[in-house]
Amino acid sequence: MSGLITRLLAPGLSGAEIWDEGQAIAVHPGESVHVAGSAEKRRRDFALGRACAHTALAGLGHAEVMIAKGEDGAPLWPPGIAGSITHTQGYAAALVGESFAGIGIDAERVGGVGRDLWPRLFSAAEQESLHAHPDPLLAATLFFSAKEASYKAWALKGALAFREIEVVLEDDGFVATRAGVRLGGRYAVEKGVALVAAWTPR
Repeated sequence: MSGLITRLLAPGLSGAEIWDEGQAIAVHPGESVHVAGSAEKRRRDFALGRACAHTALAGLGHAEVMIAKGEDGAPLWPPGIAGSITHTQGYAAALVGESFAGIGIDAERVGGVGRDLWPRLFSAAEQESLHAHPDPLLAATLFFSAKEASYKAWALKGALAFREIEVVLEDDGFVATRAGVRLGGRYAVEKGVALVAAWTPR
């Protein structure tokens, strides 16, 4: 296993990724029902994500489990396991772990978070750091993904208020703060894809 996901792993975490090259992807019959009436792209994204999730779970000794879907659309992981799935154009990944209260992962194509979106997504301090960054579009993508991953790791519900989560980038990592609570995470970039992960201990 190589690529983005291995650069994000920490003790107790297992991850997997797929670069979509049109390869055949098998889907568990009990899981495919969740997207039976969906468009082809949605079914493909679902299959890629679930394939990553099963590979990641196998790394923790849970190779044969079925991953059901909750009422909010999130995956239902085996007891004692936290996890997260993400996909973007041409890429999917999953991250799972034991002894974690929450795990979040998010993948985005670099450059998709244009400057016109910054006032809505980022605080004044974040926007200032973006303007000073040598690659503002990359940094904006990382900020966006860090907020998404943190939202998942904190298991927040409802619409994500991006400005409620403040992100500070570090070398290969970040710190997110919301209502005085801090959360750390990691990121990696390859082939125009930014992958960001965050987790909270149990």
